[in-house]
Amino acid sequence: MSADELRRAKAVPRTCFYSKEFRYTIETESRTEHGGATFFSGHLDIAANGVRTLAIGKPSPDRSYIPVRLMHYQKNQGEPHIDDDPLLTYFEGTDGRASHSFLRKLLFDFEGRKAVTSFGNASVGHLLPAFHQDPLVSLLVNDVALINGTERTNDVEFVPMGDKLQTEWFEHEADPKAIRMSATDPGDQSYVVFTSQPELLLLERRESYPDGPLQVDISELMTFDGFRYPKKATYRAVTPDGKSGYICSIEMLDISEIDVDSFEWIPPWPAGTEWARIKDGKRFHVPYSDMQLAMIQQHALANARANSPQSTTSWFLFLNLGLMSLIIGMAVYRFWPRSETF
Repeated sequence: MSADELRRAKAVPRTCFYSKEFRYTIETESRTEHGGATFFSGHLDIAANGVRTLAIGKPSPDRSYIPVRLMHYQKNQGEPHIDDDPLLTYFEGTDGRASHSFLRKLLFDFEGRKAVTSFGNASVGHLLPAFHQDPLVSLLVNDVALINGTERTNDVEFVPMGDKLQTEWFEHEADPKAIRMSATDPGDQSYVVFTSQPELLLLERRESYPDGPLQVDISELMTFDGFRYPKKATYRAVTPDGKSGYICSIEMLDISEIDVDSFEWIPPWPAGTEWARIKDGKRFHVPYSDMQLAMIQQHALANARANSPQSTTSWFLFLNLGLMSLIIGMAVYRFWPRSETF
């Protein structure tokens, strides 16, 4: 396969992920030295590390968007009112017409001085901030326009590169029959590595050459229904100096087929959620149950007592009293008259 043939083939929209749900772990390193805000930097506590599920629907003649749902779970660190473990901490979903997003308020360290409500948004259209910065989406979806309903430009002229680029078979750790594409100019050390057909997944790409960090690094693949998907991968989206952006590592746990028509693309709001309808700014509230509120209040009171200055003072008071008693006891023992035995 020539370089131009490869360029044409990889530009064809990939569709193997339609009607699939992916479950995978995610670990994120966020870098914000220059104030570079990303989705992850704003949600480090609820949506950066844990287990995710990503469901992608399929095209339909009665809508411009493809439905999508992303759910993020992480270890329950001791939420007082819910035992779910792992705990759903973030979700966003769209049915192709409306989009909802949910951000959980974590209460395991709550002391009663802040709001206890989680937050949600309901909007018209395709508003999915986490989806567009999700590493699996970046590795798998090569034409996001097909999903978010953006009108594609069909009149872009393909410019052949001819002998400026070259391809060769390359034995990669994830695919022994990978394809390496590079420049023929000896002074240009840039290159990319793709899997063999039919997927042509991007396996490797550097941020800077010749020895910069890998922006894309898929080290292992897995097969489902005849197609290969990333099994273990790292995706970097950072500035050239490496000081702003994010680095995500993922590991695929499983892939399943879904029934797009019956799938729950927009989950119900969890108890304790205050959500806003973006269209008109109106706010709505899904209350906690009385039992949940009581558990939250008891937990907050216990945390406040444990962390209050009075609690610390009382601890030191008891400690000092104990030490004084010990000193007095030792003094009494030392100077107490003893009977002499001959």
